[in-house]
Formats: sequence, C-alpha cells, structure tokens
Amino acid sequence: MSTLIAPLARPEPLPDTTPASADDDRPALACQRRGDGPLVVCLHSSTGSQGQWRALGDRLADRAEVLTPDLYGHGRSPAWPAGVASTLDVDAGAVMSLARAQRPGLAREGLHLVGHSYGAAVALRIALRHPQLVRSLTVYEPVLVGLLAPEAGAPVDPALDEIRDIARSVAALVRAGELATAAQVFVAYWGGAGAWHAMSEVQQATIVHRIPTIPRHFDALFAARADNRLWQRLQMPVWLLHGSATRASARAVAERLATLLPCVQREQIAGAGHLGPITHAAAVADAMALPLAASLAAGAGCETAA
Repeated sequence: MSTLIAPLARPEPLPDTTPASADDDRPALACQRRGDGPLVVCLHSSTGSQGQWRALGDRLADRAEVLTPDLYGHGRSPAWPAGVASTLDVDAGAVMSLARAQRPGLAREGLHLVGHSYGAAVALRIALRHPQLVRSLTVYEPVLVGLLAPEAGAPVDPALDEIRDIARSVAALVRAGELATAAQVFVAYWGGAGAWHAMSEVQQATIVHRIPTIPRHFDALFAARADNRLWQRLQMPVWLLHGSATRASARAVAERLATLLPCVQREQIAGAGHLGPITHAAAVADAMALPLAASLAAGAGCETAA
C-alpha cells in the first residue's frame, strides 16, 4: 500500500477511455485502455491512480490490450460505495465487472493481472476467486498484511506491529478530520521522512483528497487471511517483485507469499523501496514486461514463468 509520488497532474488522455458498470448496482470504475491483444489489467497502489502504469503500458501496447482502472476513491473513480464493508472483494468485484464489460469473451480468453501494493493485493484476491480466468500474475509488494498474523501462542512479528501502528495512526487522524496530517504520516512511512516535503502542492492535495479511503484499505488488508490450502489453486505463473530497500512489513509479506504460491518466481529491484513502480518506474516496468511477454506468448501454466 503506497502513495503516488510521481507527477499527479492530469495525465494526457490515452486511447479509448471507457466507462463500465459494476456488479450489484455499485458505481463503475473509471478506466483507460490502450493497445490490442490479450487483456492485461494493471491495478495501482493506495492513493495512486492508473497513471503509475504508463511506463509498463508503453512496453506492452504493441502486444496486449492494457486496461488501467482507478480504484474506488482514487483518480476519476467514485468514492468507496456507501454501506459496503471494507474488504478486497469491493474493488476486486468492480475490476472484474470492468474486465467483463471490455471482453465479452473473458470466460474463454482469460486475463493477466498486474498490481502494486494494495492493487497487488486486489489482484491476488481476484486470482483466488477466479483462478480459471487468470493467466498470469505480476505483482510488486502485495501488502496482504493479514498473512503476518501469528498462530495462537506464537510471538507477533515486529513487522506486523509496525504496520498496525501506522494503520491506527492514519485511521485516528482521518476520523478526527486531520486529513493533511494523516496523509503526511502515510507518505512518510512508505516514502521516507522527506517524501512529503518533496512533493508539490498539487501532489500533496491529491493525497489529502484520497486519504479518507485508506483506512478502508488497511481494514481489508488486515482481514485478508486465506487458508493456506487455497493458494494451491493459483497454478498460473506468478512473478513476485520487491525492492531491496523496502519496509519490513512489505518484505515480510513477500517472504510469506513466496512459501505459499506454487508457481512463483521472485525478483529484487536494486535500490528500490516500496514505491519502486513509481521511483524506479523504468526498472520495474522492464522487470515486469519480460515475464509478461513470455506469459502473453505462451498462455497459462506454471512453466511459462521460467
């Protein structure tokens, strides 16, 4: 779960900005798409937007249709639906509604999922719900912090305590209406002590506008505790990336997932932190594009990650 520190000015339009309707009469997500070919859906991080995937889209547009939605409470999408619980299924369901609207033949063709942080957690949730549809997963530091919960009687991982403290602080500040302070706390955790002041006023205002949704993200991520046996359903290739300089919580989740996913390969991005897809956009896009290209060409199956 991370904040978007890349330029937050209104991006240049991409071809075919397309509305789509969500399940259960929930509001639709805004999205942009480009290219033609197998469907690749890219899901952004908390307080981010679809704009963070521009570099990856550049690398894939000649071989795939790249769909980049704004998740609820972000970008041009509406706020989190009123009266709906804080679970990963909310965004996951909206993303799948969008994919089905784009691809009437989705049940036959399937899709490839890409995600960063909270968006990567949503991607994994989609794969667990629809393993028969997902051809590959390419994820950078999914923050499924619920996976760090200890077994009964076991000691608590300090990484879990660390992220719990941040989540509680942000939630309390949002409840108190201190949105700017909540945004600073959130940005400092994921981006470092100087990250907030390195942002422009427009960037800061964007984060402040999106921060009310972040306690919902935290609640969804802490609640995500899939039975270990369910991960065996994910027989598609999974490319799991992380930064060499990331936070302890994100690293601990990556290490846990590496033991659960049956078809996983890992790659570390040198010098990158949790914000790697933003601060090291070219390096991360290159690292993601290579296995994606192989999966797009080869189809489904664990062997395509090799």
